[in-house]
Amino acid sequence: MRQLDDETVLAVGRLTLAATELEYLLAWVGADQAGGDPTAVFTKAGEPLRAARGSVQFAAADHRDEFIGLVEAAGAYLLQGQVAVRAMWFDNGRVDAATFDDISGLLLRCRDRLQTLLSESQHAPAS
Repeated sequence: MRQLDDETVLAVGRLTLAATELEYLLAWVGADQAGGDPTAVFTKAGEPLRAARGSVQFAAADHRDEFIGLVEAAGAYLLQGQVAVRAMWFDNGRVDAATFDDISGLLLRCRDRLQTLLSESQHAPAS
């Protein structure tokens, strides 16, 4: 792993927080997969996305397609973040603050839309 400048380290931190916030909302979406307990879903690595994928199939018809699309986008963005972080360990990996901030923006926009959709369907977590 190469030496990272402070700006890049901060951007990785922003990416980590954005990914975690998105996973928290995915845990709420997938909570019915754990008896209605989002904490049980959130505390297991990889479980928020898996559980959300299982739950959105049963969303109300008027929101189902958007829920499915958002959950699949979330999965792609979370994977993109993981790939970018892992690239820091390779000499040819592109590692800079802008890369991490771009991915963070995708994660946060997905989180925001998912939060709105959850609110509309009245299954949103407490703020």
